[in-house]
Amino acid sequence: MNKPLDRDYFKKKANPKAKKGPQLTECCTQDVDRDILNEKNKDDRELIEDYCERSLLTYSNVESVTPVCCEDCGRLIQYVSTLKSDKENWK
Repeated sequence: MNKPLDRDYFKKKANPKAKKGPQLTECCTQDVDRDILNEKNKDDRELIEDYCERSLLTYSNVESVTPVCCEDCGRLIQYVSTLKSDKENWK
């Protein structure tokens, strides 16, 4: 057997009629099989807020953290951090 056993192989094995390659959401073009935090889920929203709080407490040069989520489905796409710009933090 010279074929790699990757995600697509097992998806095809589980569902032979499935399309080949990653299936993407229409709204934010994220892989539907990717298990990611969702702001519409109460527990996930708490985890997102916890991450933001931890970042602010851990890194003194972080001014703010903005979670960027899809407006339609609520999937977390990325975190955007704003850093303090004063030279005091760079000593």
